[in-house]
Amino acid sequence: MNELIKQVLTLQTQDVELDHLQAEAAAIPAKIAAIKKDIQDRKGALEGAKKDLMHFQSAKKARELDLEAQEASIRKHSGDLNNVKTNEAYRALVGEIDKAKAERSKFEDAILQLMDQIDQANKIWKEKEAVSKSDENGLLKQISELEEKQKSLEQQAADKKTQRDQLFAVLAKPLAETYQRIRGNRKGAAAVPIRSEQCTGCHMKVAQSLINEVRRGQKILTCESCSRILYLEDPVTAA
Repeated sequence: MNELIKQVLTLQTQDVELDHLQAEAAAIPAKIAAIKKDIQDRKGALEGAKKDLMHFQSAKKARELDLEAQEASIRKHSGDLNNVKTNEAYRALVGEIDKAKAERSKFEDAILQLMDQIDQANKIWKEKEAVSKSDENGLLKQISELEEKQKSLEQQAADKKTQRDQLFAVLAKPLAETYQRIRGNRKGAAAVPIRSEQCTGCHMKVAQSLINEVRRGQKILTCESCSRILYLEDPVTAA
């Protein structure tokens, strides 16, 4: 195989590995953001459960005040019964007492119902709180691991780029420019092998005359269809 092609392929291997490292590192911030959003969503759900509990507790206090008001009314009207002078006034007070007792019964039922709702809401809140704390610790650990991984990948990418730049620097300028241009345009492999008389980059047929020139290895040749650098694999490599 042409020595220049070997240099290009070595450089290309470094570029592919560098691309992989950079892409993997670049994907991590989005993963971290997704985990942080998950944490906030869980906190929001926990806060919602707490608000439900507080709502039922507030409603219970309001009904208890209503109950106290009806009991006070019953006591007052019951005391007034001893002071009425007429049957009509007496019946009126008895009616007020009965009405207050009916309201008291409604408030007592409402309070019992709210007590059940408070118990249920408190249970849900406690469960969510326990799960949220446990999950948050695990999620924060994931974030820490991802941040460490990102640092490691960025360091590996920096080291790889240094190696890549050293290889690029020793290429003849025309070849380096050709390689860089093709790689920039194709967003991938700049040099590809010929197999079954086809360019493996674009899968178009390569003229036999061009294949013969590539085989002679006297100069760098490119595909007439996609402009990628062409080479023939060594028999061992091809096998």
